[in-house]
Amino acid sequence: MPIEANGKVVALGKRPFVMPWSDNEFGVYANNSKVFSLWGDVFDFPLFIHAFADGKRFLCIDDDDTAVLVFVVDLGAAVTNTAISFGWPPDEYTRTHLAQRATNIIIETKGQVRLPSYSEVQEASSHLAKLTPRQLKAASYPCADFGVYRFYWPKEALLSALDTNRHSVWP
Repeated sequence: MPIEANGKVVALGKRPFVMPWSDNEFGVYANNSKVFSLWGDVFDFPLFIHAFADGKRFLCIDDDDTAVLVFVVDLGAAVTNTAISFGWPPDEYTRTHLAQRATNIIIETKGQVRLPSYSEVQEASSHLAKLTPRQLKAASYPCADFGVYRFYWPKEALLSALDTNRHSVWP
């Protein structure tokens, strides 16, 4: 799956051919090198990855056991296991929960896992809102994969995860 920024492919997302029942890796590669990977199985998996224009930051939306996670993998920052917050989302419990779970989703990274800033959330939301159904399908991971039949989260559900006034771990 190509991950684009400004119409240019900056990374490739790789996933299993069909959704595995057990834990599996969803890798993201740039310049033929793995830059980070997320874990997933048939019930928990990445939904959407947005690359920012610098090609060093990736906003991830992930369906987790306990929440719909939104976090940034920042390849321009020092590697750490502590998620840093920039005040989004405004609700303290939601922010703390998303930050704690985000670090559990990343298997390995060459950057820092953190919560997005308001401007990053707005940029990703604006980009997502402009995608046609075909572009959205090409840029999203399937939430149900039966080989020939694949199902994707609707755009409205992805956009609700990016709500700048989000007050719940389940948008």
